[in-house]
Amino acid sequence: SSGINAEYGQGACNYTVGIAVIAFFVGLAFIAGTYFWDDITNPITRKYIVFADLAFHGFWCFLFFVDFCFTADMWRKTTQTAKDAMGGLTKSNLQFTIVMALVCVFLMAALAYLAFKQMQDMQNGESGLGGYADSGFAGAPGGYTGGFPPHTESAGGMYQQPYSS
Repeated sequence: SSGINAEYGQGACNYTVGIAVIAFFVGLAFIAGTYFWDDITNPITRKYIVFADLAFHGFWCFLFFVDFCFTADMWRKTTQTAKDAMGGLTKSNLQFTIVMALVCVFLMAALAYLAFKQMQDMQNGESGLGGYADSGFAGAPGGYTGGFPPHTESAGGMYQQPYSS
C-alpha cells in the first residue's frame, strides 16, 4: 500500500489483511466442524454450528463488501502520477487486492447461502430439529404411513375427544 492514497492507504491495507486472516482461521474451525460432523450427535449443537456458519459468512460477506468499496475508492483517489510511479508488482498487488475482495464477497455469500440451505434441511428433514417427514413413521404400529392425523375439529367426528365422559 506504499503508493495508494497516503492518507488512508495503510488503513485500507490493514483492514484487508485483518479480515482475511480472521476469515482464514475461522474457516479452519468450520472445516474442523465439518470433519467431526458425524461425531456430533446432539442436534442442538449441530444447529448452533450451522447458525454460527450462517452468521459468520453473512457478516463477513458484508465486511468484504466494505473492503472492496474502501480499497476501490482508495485506488480511484490515487493520482495517475502516483500510479505511474508505482512499481509493476506494487500496482498488481493493489489491483489484485481489490479483485479478491470482490471475489470474497461472492464466496462468502455463497457459503452463507449453503449454510442457510443446510439449516433449512435440518429443520425440515428427519434430523430431529423441528420439522417432521411427510412420509410417515417407519415401523409405526399398524403400518401407519401418513403424517400427523388431522386436527380433531376438522376430522369430521372420526376421533374421540380425550378424557371425554
